Amino acid sequence: MKNLSVKTILRDFSAFALCASLSMASALAYNGDPELAYTDSAPTQTVTEAAPSTPPADTPVAAAIQDRLTQLKTGNVIPRSIQKSTALAADSVITSNFKNLGSFRLSFYCSCEKCCGEAYAGKTKSGTNVTEGRTIAVDPDVIPLGSRVYIDGYGLFIAEDIGGAIKEQKIDIAVSDHAHAYELGIDKAAVYLIG
Repeated sequence: MKNLSVKTILRDFSAFALCASLSMASALAYNGDPELAYTDSAPTQTVTEAAPSTPPADTPVAAAIQDRLTQLKTGNVIPRSIQKSTALAADSVITSNFKNLGSFRLSFYCSCEKCCGEAYAGKTKSGTNVTEGRTIAVDPDVIPLGSRVYIDGYGLFIAEDIGGAIKEQKIDIAVSDHAHAYELGIDKAAVYLIG
């Protein structure tokens, strides 16, 4: 009998709390305007999104951002050893200024005959040498050859090569040797088209 009375009290309290919250919502919707006294909803307000703030052009921050944009668009892509790193995560300069192509499946290849075939071993479709830290193979219908691409966690690359299995949302990143390609395995990352 004691449990029944506790359940009854809890049920009645829940009903009371619900009524109180509905009354509070109605009072907030009313807001003192006689025209709104009998409406079901609160007045809607238009919220405008603030434009992203950019520092004035003559500040050191703006100059640093402009230097970074110039480096990404036109600077040398320096060959380097490939490893995923938080230091190479896409920062706000990249995410705010370049087209996000979405998430891509990443694989890794080297310039050997097994990876590239006998006829193309060591050479890209663009005619350059396969170079770790610079060369990626892409689907040219998605990313045009010659494009600069930023891969979140891996850095800046140039789309210099294609591959039979590299279609749609897939990228093959060039590395120095087969063992390194196997070590890196398969990954996924956001990809940004720099230009």
